[in-house]
Amino acid sequence: MGQGLVSIIIPTFNRAHMVVDAIKSAIAQTYEQTQIIVIDDGSQDATAELVAEFPSVEYFYQENKGQAAARNSGLALAKGQYIASLDSDDVWDVDFLKSAISAIERYEVDFVFLNWREVVKGANASSDFERNKALRNYYKNSGDSWSQLMPKDLRTLFLSGCIAPSSAIVARRSSFFSNWNEKMKIGDDWYLMLEMVLMKPCRAAFTHVPHWTKNVHTSNIYHGRDDFEIVRDLGLHDEVIMAQDFHEQLTWREKAILKRRLSAHYFNFGRYSFKLYGFSLEVLRLMIRSIMLAPSGSVAYFFQLSFNHLTNRVRLAKERKRIITTSLAVETAASKENPVVAPSK
Repeated sequence: MGQGLVSIIIPTFNRAHMVVDAIKSAIAQTYEQTQIIVIDDGSQDATAELVAEFPSVEYFYQENKGQAAARNSGLALAKGQYIASLDSDDVWDVDFLKSAISAIERYEVDFVFLNWREVVKGANASSDFERNKALRNYYKNSGDSWSQLMPKDLRTLFLSGCIAPSSAIVARRSSFFSNWNEKMKIGDDWYLMLEMVLMKPCRAAFTHVPHWTKNVHTSNIYHGRDDFEIVRDLGLHDEVIMAQDFHEQLTWREKAILKRRLSAHYFNFGRYSFKLYGFSLEVLRLMIRSIMLAPSGSVAYFFQLSFNHLTNRVRLAKERKRIITTSLAVETAASKENPVVAPSK
């Protein structure tokens, strides 16, 4: 098999201190046929000067438009048979592309995604991949480190959420249906893959073995945001657009799944709003909207939260009792060792 060209798109914004490591990892690939494109999305730091030190890298600057627009600018310049988007704060292992392309050709799939490890504040942590219980249903026990996913599997998995970030995915250019949706605030990579698997039957494969490192920090598009922002921007913005755009491609069961997800987002956004700002008509509206979308789901959320709250109160009460009991025992022992003697008259 001849090596097809892989176009690597690296979007970046004010990450001069990180993008160099991403570029070095792309250059160091044992798969040699690569085109490396860095799209600088309006950086005001030393990104341009640092990237200029790598003559093999194609560098382009644009006014700040967001990560999806930066990826699309790279896609317009891409010449490869395969497309990979490496986030500027992530680092691939040297065999990342070799493993990916080998699997694409061996299994004759549209795309692959490779497991990763996460580093949080310099320490190794469990990754979203490892925490994804749904993926484990597709693990093979044959000793092969790769599992294949059929069209139905992919629809189920990607409707449940974004199962692989941009840096994990390598796809055939011919399998792209369009490009990254620039209306997305967070989930442009999710939209791209969901569109791919809904618009035509796709096949994919994923490896269980980590092949790259995701750095988790406060400026991450997803991990760098708190729960309130994620529900607002991803749940109640991006997912609403996805449900509207893909309405015709969904079965009634799939529409019900998205309805329940949206119901949960309204419920959680109302809950977070209540915690932050107290009760308001907006909080009431959010809760009513949640109930209207999925009545049984909203009741289940409420009882689950109530149960969790009660469980936490019981746990805290037991902990307080344990501390008090321990303190009394220590005081009693101390008083026996050092009895108080009444002063003589």
